[in-house]
Amino acid sequence: MKAFSFPGVYVEDQSYALSPLRMDRDCLAGFVGIAERGPLHRPILVDSFDAYGGVFGGFDTAGVLPLSVYSFFKCGGSRCLVVRVANEKAARPARLSLKCEGGGFIRFTAKSVGAWANHIRARVWHERGAGKDFSLRLSCKKRSETYLRLSLDPKSERYYLSHINGRSALCGVEGEKPKGPPRECFAAGAEGGADGIADMSAGDFIGAYGGPGSFRGIGAFEGRDDLDLVAAPDLMWLLLAPGKSRGEREEDVFSAQAALVGQAGSFPGRFAVLDSPGHLEAWQAAAWARRFDSPSAALYYPAVEVLDPLDAVGSKTLRIPPSGAVCGCIAAQDARRGIFHAPANLTLCGAAAVASRPDAGEEEFLYSSGVNVLKYFPGRGVKIWGCRTLSSDPAWRHINVRRTFSCISRSLRKGTQWAVFEPNTVDLRKRLVRQVSGFLLGLWAEGCLAGATPGEAFFVRCDEELNPPENAEKGILAFEAGVAITRPCEFFRVRRGAG
Repeated sequence: MKAFSFPGVYVEDQSYALSPLRMDRDCLAGFVGIAERGPLHRPILVDSFDAYGGVFGGFDTAGVLPLSVYSFFKCGGSRCLVVRVANEKAARPARLSLKCEGGGFIRFTAKSVGAWANHIRARVWHERGAGKDFSLRLSCKKRSETYLRLSLDPKSERYYLSHINGRSALCGVEGEKPKGPPRECFAAGAEGGADGIADMSAGDFIGAYGGPGSFRGIGAFEGRDDLDLVAAPDLMWLLLAPGKSRGEREEDVFSAQAALVGQAGSFPGRFAVLDSPGHLEAWQAAAWARRFDSPSAALYYPAVEVLDPLDAVGSKTLRIPPSGAVCGCIAAQDARRGIFHAPANLTLCGAAAVASRPDAGEEEFLYSSGVNVLKYFPGRGVKIWGCRTLSSDPAWRHINVRRTFSCISRSLRKGTQWAVFEPNTVDLRKRLVRQVSGFLLGLWAEGCLAGATPGEAFFVRCDEELNPPENAEKGILAFEAGVAITRPCEFFRVRRGAG
């Protein structure tokens, strides 16, 4: 403290350990599905489709995950978590063995399970004067890796085990007592890789969460608290499961979607984007939606036809569930205008058509059942024509209302952590009210909250009635905050008359 030596007024700065309260506009989506390659049941963060391809491969897979992630980024998404799923009992990595001169083997195992690795080829050659050193090239489709003058000596800087294992994105390598370099070969092929998707069940998608480092499928997202959207576009793969009736296959899809919705409801700020099974008629899609009752999920119908990214002419289309593109539109809307804007009347970039076109009566029936219709407008493309959740509660009918409320709750929970273990005094209550009120005032000024005045838009309360002396003795501090979130204009009525 500064020493006082002359009469007067002295001004000092005083800082409080207040965490800033803010609404995060960065929308993080999570996808579960079938990929060409990559680790199983491990969430990987990607910020572009090129980054996705580097880990999970391209479009050469039976699932629609790559097309969904591609649509997500094309529609404006910026980041997403991807979890590859498969039947772990049936999925296998490809293997390759090279016989060595003098005896022994050098064995290669693909970095991840899947039939993709059956395309791995190994070429071995011996350069003149290299002694027992050898050179190796590993290739798979358009990717190749070349390793020159590899040594069998563990003390060498180019010892083949450490050199390849530390660099290869295709294979891991191990040796079984090689007495000499591998024999020269032009193209030895790997074999035995299996995707493990033919006999997938709902449990493979649902998975479980057993704590850090122990998770599978949708359960892998339970270790994250920053996810905003979750989707599983490849759930329709379960409709092709052999040995089951159509009803049993539909129940598998429903149980996996129910797990997605249940997780979204358990995490503040998380929202599930569901696809209507593609084979359903409009009335069946409405009945499907009515099986859910959650403010933390929305259902979209029908499937969409997107341009094939590999078609240079641009005339070929592929049918995919819409969840990937919808998540991209929501993320772009959050970043551009804010989470409080309804994610509707948005164009699905890359979508050329819809799988079916419900008539006016079917559209009305679908929307009253909580189904958001994807509608084709000539010259304007395919648009999201709805913003309803799957909740029967009118208070949570709109997606933006639920997501905004959840995001505010999450921001308050994170931004008031500083108050934990502070002295439970009147001063602490005032500081909390001041911080939260300032945060909500900013949201009102931005247009997030309804009301002509701040008093109509929100209130913050932290008084003695909420905090009696017995609560203070127990270490409890309570405050209330109420908000009036803006609601979208869904129905535009024009009155006309002769005069």
